[in-house]
Amino acid sequence: MVIDVEVIKAALCATAILDAYGEHYHDAPTIRLSRCPRCGATTQREAVAIDRATGRWVHHSGSSAADSPCRGDALELVAAFEGLDRDRDFARLVERAAAIAGIGADMSSAELDGIRLRREREQEAFERERAARRAAATAAVPRRWAQLARRSAAGEAYLADRGLDPAELTRTDSVRFDRTGNPAVRLHAYDGAIVNIARRMCDPSAPRKTPVLPDCTTDGTLVGKVADLDVTGGGPDVAVLTEGIADTLAGVLAFTGCVVVGASGADRLKHIAAAIAPRLVEARGWLLVVPHVDGGKGEECAADAVIAAERAGLKLDESIHLVDVRPHKDLADAWRDGWRWRWL
Repeated sequence: MVIDVEVIKAALCATAILDAYGEHYHDAPTIRLSRCPRCGATTQREAVAIDRATGRWVHHSGSSAADSPCRGDALELVAAFEGLDRDRDFARLVERAAAIAGIGADMSSAELDGIRLRREREQEAFERERAARRAAATAAVPRRWAQLARRSAAGEAYLADRGLDPAELTRTDSVRFDRTGNPAVRLHAYDGAIVNIARRMCDPSAPRKTPVLPDCTTDGTLVGKVADLDVTGGGPDVAVLTEGIADTLAGVLAFTGCVVVGASGADRLKHIAAAIAPRLVEARGWLLVVPHVDGGKGEECAADAVIAAERAGLKLDESIHLVDVRPHKDLADAWRDGWRWRWL
């Protein structure tokens, strides 16, 4: 019996693929790896993202172009681990994928349906458990934020060393500190609720530079929130969209009187732009977008944010303005070295 490749793909589970190749990973809706199974490149930022439900994956570090081999569906993920070419080695690839999925050539249609249903039920159970953990973790965030220190000699020294004025940042409660002095900022949902805390590790050798609370969402705005924008004409009507903790804190200093909304990752920029643009339209305000100038993903994601804002009614070069920090790669470095924003 020849098994339809679509049947194999439907039965393939991302976690089963990773387990088959001995990968260590954190089981989450988006599973991240620091080493690309296709090109072998290793990064500290865990640039390989795998969708747990579908098995679709991409290696973001310089490999997000449409013709990149470091991306694809679950079958392509198996091919990457095996070092196979999907077209040239298709028969071997299908055989290996079927084995990982637990499918044999002599299985009946009923048995194949059973495998697919078990996979679907396992994914549904994972999502239910994930939702319950997220609700409990999110409910605890405001208390955890309240327990963070407002001052820290070590943390403030770190900020000062990066050219970020700790006196102003602590005065405005833009930053707090964990027990070892690492700066922390709150992440707001689009309704304004505090739903996560992101930290910037002072130790450059830390495995992750900007860890967040586990089981909590990272979709939202760092430091500022959508509701901070005033639609009555009496308050702030300019939003500054940045990426990352350091750039967001630099934005607080660089754009006094504006609402600085940071993204916890470049991929989140477009979501924040889509969420905040309607309020800016109502306020007849501006959106300033500050890209990371890295020759790839930073600019691409900033462009996606502009497109999302335009769809909501803002216009590039009228109510949307790109902030140019070149020759620096980001706002934090530019601010440290004396760059200052000039209003048109």
